[in-house]
Amino acid sequence: MLIAEESCHLQYQLAGDLTLRGRLAMAINRRHDALSQTAGLNEEIFDALILLAAGSWRPEAIADGFAKVQTLKTEMHAGRKARLKKLGFSLEQADELSALHTRNFM
Repeated sequence: MLIAEESCHLQYQLAGDLTLRGRLAMAINRRHDALSQTAGLNEEIFDALILLAAGSWRPEAIADGFAKVQTLKTEMHAGRKARLKKLGFSLEQADELSALHTRNFM
């Protein structure tokens, strides 16, 4: 729910401030640059997500868990892109900015 509220607030702010979209893009880039040394999903967390999604230690289940985590990452990227497009970014800009998102599921 918080993301929806923040998106609505940003839409309202964007309507009155034509420079805000550019500043948001710069902030995303700065955050990515600042966190570049910590970028990437911790291997232990990634493994834990796979095991949670798998629900079992069986090799077939682990393969299924891996596929589910990949799907989750894809869906999260698509969700970020959709929210960025709703804020007025082009599809290309939204894709680029979403790709800069830290991969820690925050």
